[in-house]
Amino acid sequence: MTFLWSCIFVSKLFNIKDCGKYFTMPRRWFPLWILDWYILREFLVKYCILMLVFITLFVLSDVYNYISEFLEAESPISDIIKFLLVKMPGNIRFILPISMLLGCMWCMATFGKNLEITAMRASGISLFRCGVPIFAVGLLVTAVNIFFNEFLVPKTENMAERLYAATAEKRRTVQHLLAYRSPDGKRNWLFKTFVKGESQNNVTLRTFWDENLIRQLIGEPGTPRCRDTVTRLFPTHAARILAQDRDGQREAIFKALNGRKIDIFAQRVDFDRKKRVWTFMEGFFVSFDRKDEHDHSASRGTSQIHKEEKYQKILFSRRHIPERPDDITNAVREKDDLSTSEIFDLVKRNANMPDRVRCIYMTLFYYRISFPWACLIAVFLGIPLATRNERTGSLLAVISAVVIIVVYIVIAQVFLIFGKAGVVPPLIAGTLPTAAFITYGVWRVFFDRN
Repeated sequence: MTFLWSCIFVSKLFNIKDCGKYFTMPRRWFPLWILDWYILREFLVKYCILMLVFITLFVLSDVYNYISEFLEAESPISDIIKFLLVKMPGNIRFILPISMLLGCMWCMATFGKNLEITAMRASGISLFRCGVPIFAVGLLVTAVNIFFNEFLVPKTENMAERLYAATAEKRRTVQHLLAYRSPDGKRNWLFKTFVKGESQNNVTLRTFWDENLIRQLIGEPGTPRCRDTVTRLFPTHAARILAQDRDGQREAIFKALNGRKIDIFAQRVDFDRKKRVWTFMEGFFVSFDRKDEHDHSASRGTSQIHKEEKYQKILFSRRHIPERPDDITNAVREKDDLSTSEIFDLVKRNANMPDRVRCIYMTLFYYRISFPWACLIAVFLGIPLATRNERTGSLLAVISAVVIIVVYIVIAQVFLIFGKAGVVPPLIAGTLPTAAFITYGVWRVFFDRN
């Protein structure tokens, strides 16, 4: 004490300014195991409490929204419990950043109220160094959130939807009368009952005649099969076509059929995932007169030029039908249920996708990438805000946390809407709110680091 007063006297006598800087403790960055473990323990206790509270609230919300349907369907308790469990990952991905922010502010505000932050700073430990254990947890939670968003939540949400449809609504887990249009506009699919997988029953494909279909359905010119098929398809022109040599027949058949609309019905359709080949089996096809489109602008070529013609098998390679069953499934799924990899693959494979639809998918893609990093927003904003007024206690910290959460969610959703509408580029709409909040949080940490 005598030494301290002597320093003050000398500074006043010789008018030395900022003499305190000569007696401050050096900054300490090396591992402080006791202190780090103490901060980590206090934070994890509060974080786990908040996680438990929010999970309970979300479970109660799911029970309130869905329990009546299960009870009316007299579903067993096991199905109800299973449904609540598979719904939980989708809820946890939203709970993680909220709990991180509230837990961080609660922990640091408690340290500030007890003057523990002051003691750490007086010992040469900066505010940023105090939060290192919490930063580590934030990175870990961010990785967990990425895993939830990319791999777990899309599967569990689909499982929950199917379980709800099967047990509560007593419906089959299929899409009835599902229609799908290929991105290039050359094929329209109609599934009587679409089941996720490689095999479908009762499928109608509306497309256009091409060399592949002519070769498989008409046959090689000069053969009995080709002669019989041409006779049935073109009864009035068959004699003129068949009177030519093989090259002439091939050219005449191609000229008569190429570009016409054709409906192909199949009792069974299989997809070979390895070879990427569609196989249509045991069905019939019907061709339509293209003159309707020339004579009447509103017509779509609905006049049949022949009766239903049966076939045994038609093969479509990847070049003829590039879409896969997964593409059809993803096209009818809710966009929010798709992972970033599925969204990116869908956009990449569909080069002719309309710009508006592309904006919707890409905005969701960038938003999905940036949203898990909201856990770091919690850390970078929570620490400086919680320690700004060390004597105010935890109430102000909690209020600040709620305001930050509301502002971030509102801004992120506004940018999401603008991005889907094409007003803002998808990259900016999906990433700017998260990047801006993280940047501001980093600046606050370094601004208040002393």
